[in-house]
Amino acid sequence: MRYGPLPVPLVVIGSMATPIKYSKPRRINFVSVTLVLLLTALVYAAVQYFPLYLQRQDAYRVLEETGSELAGRARLYTEDEEKLEALRTKMQRKISASGIYDPKLETWIEIKGKEVRLGVVYSGWFEWPFDVFKRIEKVYEIEHVLVLP
Repeated sequence: MRYGPLPVPLVVIGSMATPIKYSKPRRINFVSVTLVLLLTALVYAAVQYFPLYLQRQDAYRVLEETGSELAGRARLYTEDEEKLEALRTKMQRKISASGIYDPKLETWIEIKGKEVRLGVVYSGWFEWPFDVFKRIEKVYEIEHVLVLP
């Protein structure tokens, strides 16, 4: 196996071989412009999606906190429907305070035997600059399941 520089390609014209001379590509060409545009679109998409991802994590954190509060006083919430509704309303306020602004926000707490389901449904919007594409609605349905002792 031979190491070192690659041989220069040769073009054989008649009986003489002449080396091919390639010209240097210009700095700004079609490929570099396309790569910059793709990278810009990717960065913009990440900047738009990342807050939606953080909101989803925050909503799940609120569901976990509410589940912990419910499990700590399970007997009170399973016997008194008004207290359970007050806890659901408190959970909904915490989710709205965490930065989720959706007028159609829906929350629920369902108790079936020893299993408790806490959940939320809301919409997040992904927008492109200059209205290049239509606004994209992403519906998030998050549920936390808890088993009471």
